[in-house]
Amino acid sequence: MINIIKRVEIWGDSVLKGVIYDEIRKKYRRLENSHLMKKITGLGVDVKNNSKFGMTAPKAKKLMLKALEKGIDAEAAIIEFGGNDCDFNWAEVAAAPDKEHTPNTPLSVFKECITDMVQALRQHGIKPILVNLPPIHSGRYFNWISRGLDSTAILKWLGDKELIYRHHESYSMAIVNLAQSLSCSFIDVRLPFLLKRDYYNYLCEDGIHPNERGYALINQTFTDYAKVAMQRLLNG
Repeated sequence: MINIIKRVEIWGDSVLKGVIYDEIRKKYRRLENSHLMKKITGLGVDVKNNSKFGMTAPKAKKLMLKALEKGIDAEAAIIEFGGNDCDFNWAEVAAAPDKEHTPNTPLSVFKECITDMVQALRQHGIKPILVNLPPIHSGRYFNWISRGLDSTAILKWLGDKELIYRHHESYSMAIVNLAQSLSCSFIDVRLPFLLKRDYYNYLCEDGIHPNERGYALINQTFTDYAKVAMQRLLNG
């Protein structure tokens, strides 16, 4: 008999929450009819989405451990973090561009948190599935974080705008490396964006959140993964 995963919990940030920036309303909102957030399309897998806007790995770890103590009714859990973890307090950077600044979650702490979550899930018989990050657009994101701040000071601290991309990518690569070292199942949502010559057209004005076209890529990636892996994951 083949074991089939029927219940999955999602632990992530605004990306797996389905958040986009509405350029008309000039505010963030949930994407309507986001199939990924309700079902793994076509397979009837029940999904409980614990993702939250602004969530970081350390905060999620605390919430997950509490949830595990109470009992999680799921065979697998999807973990997606890094976008908020790698971010900086840009107001502080703008005010003191000659000082050292650390991200919300230093990379070493980030990797420890992801590792702890993976181990905690396995201790409770739940299969962890790691997800990397969609790419960001440095120019758009720089303009976004510089709103109302001294952009010259921020650029002085950065050295060049592309550091934003490279720094963000280091957290995405950490997820890839952890998936390999911890022998975790892995969903690569980054590659479909990078294969698009105009991948920036799949991102919102802020340069970091996928837009509706971007979420269509993510949904298809999850669907393709589910068709290949979900039915046999429990037997691995």
